[in-house]
Amino acid sequence: MNDVMTALQFQEELRRIARFELPAGMTDPLGHAVQKIEANPALTQSRILGRLLIAIAHGEGEFRRAEASALDSETLRLVVALMNADKSGTRSRKEWLDAAAAAGAARVHADG
Repeated sequence: MNDVMTALQFQEELRRIARFELPAGMTDPLGHAVQKIEANPALTQSRILGRLLIAIAHGEGEFRRAEASALDSETLRLVVALMNADKSGTRSRKEWLDAAAAAGAARVHADG
């Protein structure tokens, strides 16, 4: 089994894992994700979430299969809500790019 996945394959894996999770029902997953990343940018959850946000915004990225199982239930629900928001097209491209830039800046700050 190949350990490296594209961003789309990673999203499919996340959906597969989350199929038994209850829907998040959050009104602003994009804003919530940015807040979560900025609050704890060095956390593994935040790093994966930030990379996924950047991958959604830019339409590309690479992930390891193990990263999908590294997400806790709350973060897993959040990433599914993000993927659903992307699929529904309710947020502008600029909003996605701005969120990705904020996630990237938080990561740089954490790496110091």
